[in-house]
Amino acid sequence: MKHLTVILSILTAFSSYGQGNTKETKTVDFKSIQIGINFSPNVSYRTLKNNDGRSSSNFVVDQMNKTETAKFGYNAGLNVCFNLQKFIGLETGIQYSNQGYQTKKQTLTFEQPNPSSPKQAKFIYDFHYIDIPVKVNFTFGEQKIRLFTSLGVTTNIFIKQTQTSFLYYGDRSNTENSETNFNYNRINISPAISAGIDYKINSSMNLRVEPTFRYGVLKTIDTPVTAYLYSGGLNISYYFGL
Repeated sequence: MKHLTVILSILTAFSSYGQGNTKETKTVDFKSIQIGINFSPNVSYRTLKNNDGRSSSNFVVDQMNKTETAKFGYNAGLNVCFNLQKFIGLETGIQYSNQGYQTKKQTLTFEQPNPSSPKQAKFIYDFHYIDIPVKVNFTFGEQKIRLFTSLGVTTNIFIKQTQTSFLYYGDRSNTENSETNFNYNRINISPAISAGIDYKINSSMNLRVEPTFRYGVLKTIDTPVTAYLYSGGLNISYYFGL
């Protein structure tokens, strides 16, 4: 929230400066087609589901909820926006996204202790996707800074899952990266909602800052215990009108 407050203050200052030093009116025309880039740092996590109804699966769910937590991820890519009217538009594009979760740092126990074995460990599970979003944008107001909200759905195309292992020994630590080979589902669908501000830099360029929430409605894998990925973050987009 601190970073968003700073951004809003800067944009407001820019808007006041521009209005005080030019004779242009407060209303601003928007281009019918815009090309954009975006980056969204996110906090990502998952919900778990017992698929087979067994008590053993419930036990696994309980243990995973105790030992796992959210991780940082991101979305980034290219977008094209078709402004059908001044206050409504249709947007699509192609994104690269990193989602997932991680374990808390935990103490390891072995049936046959070995002095060379790690004492503690932490694991990060990254799910890599190509995303194709389709959303409807709504803007409110006619000044340089306008309110903005959107509703849409994203098709997530699975690329791979990677695991980062942090191993802690008595006098040192080690990091290992590997790609897992589990049979994860190739497609997911993620409805998304966002709201924020749209700042018109000039007649061709504008900047959007919008907190965004996404939730995957399809399970990641067909196993007795499966996960549904979700994320929330601050999406920052720059657009250039054609």
